[in-house]
Amino acid sequence: MIAAMMTASNLGARITGWGFAVFTIGSICWSLVGFWSGQTHLVATNVFLTLVNLVGIWRWLGR
Repeated sequence: MIAAMMTASNLGARITGWGFAVFTIGSICWSLVGFWSGQTHLVATNVFLTLVNLVGIWRWLGR
């Protein structure tokens, strides 16, 4: 919820970028949970979300 508020609030590139960083941490953690519990769909979804979040970090913090 914190990451969603950070990205949705439109308080500038730095805040939005860090929101994507928080989302990335969450998606990596969910990927690990899915891997450890054998839930391949959870892993696949969160690997994709991690890639999307990395694009968001590059877009808002990397440039």
